[in-house]
Amino acid sequence: GAQAVLEYQLFYRRRYAEAAFASCQGVRLPATGGYAIATMCGRYGAQLCTAQRWLDFQGDKNNGLAPLQIEFLLLPDGAEPA
Repeated sequence: GAQAVLEYQLFYRRRYAEAAFASCQGVRLPATGGYAIATMCGRYGAQLCTAQRWLDFQGDKNNGLAPLQIEFLLLPDGAEPA
């Protein structure tokens, strides 16, 4: 039988995830004038979006965009994955 990856876990440092989220937070879509993050955070929209919620939506295979399930785990700075 063929083998395939169906889901995986990805470990990010919290500081990195927060910085990546912050770099996208103020970006606006020219066509609508709305924030791009609103479309990238699912049901939370731009107002309630956080770095974890943003990553969770990006890794959700049910969002119609992610090719497989990705669980993003944010580590405190200096921590190592178990």
